[in-house]
Amino acid sequence: MRRARAWLATFVALWFGWMLLAGEWNHAEWIAATGAAAVAASLAELGRTRAGVHARVPLGWLLRGWSAFTQVFVDFGIVMWALVRSARRREVVRGVFRTHDSDMAGDGSTAVGVRVWRSLLADYSPNAYVVDVDGTTGVVLVHDLVPRRASEEPA
Repeated sequence: MRRARAWLATFVALWFGWMLLAGEWNHAEWIAATGAAAVAASLAELGRTRAGVHARVPLGWLLRGWSAFTQVFVDFGIVMWALVRSARRREVVRGVFRTHDSDMAGDGSTAVGVRVWRSLLADYSPNAYVVDVDGTTGVVLVHDLVPRRASEEPA
C-alpha cells in the first residue's frame, strides 16, 4: 500500500506538471501525460525502493512552498535587469557562490523530505540555485547571479 501511495502521488504530480507545461487541455495531451507520468512514476518508484529512500514532506512544509512561486516573478525582473546592465557595460555577469547555514541538517525520512522540498523550491528562482546541501551540518551552497538572500529563501 505504501508503494502504491508513493507511486500515485508521483504520477499525479507528473501528470499535472505535463499539463501545465503543455498548455493545452485536450485528449491527445491527456494520453501523452498519462503515458509519460506512468512510465516516470514507475521508474521513480523503482529507484526509490532500490535505494531504500523514504522521504516524507509534512503538509505544513508543502503549504509554505507557495511563497517561492511569487519570488519567481521578482527574480525574473532581477535577471532581466542584470542582462540589460551586462549588455550596456559589455561585461558578462558571472554571479557568485555563497554558503550559509540552514536548519536542513538531520536524519530520518521527514528531514530528508524537507531538505529535498526546500532545495526544489529554492531552485525555482531564476536568480539562484542550490548546488549542494550538507545533510549533517546543514550548510547550503548556492549560486546567485545577483547576490540576494530572498532569492534563496526556502534553502
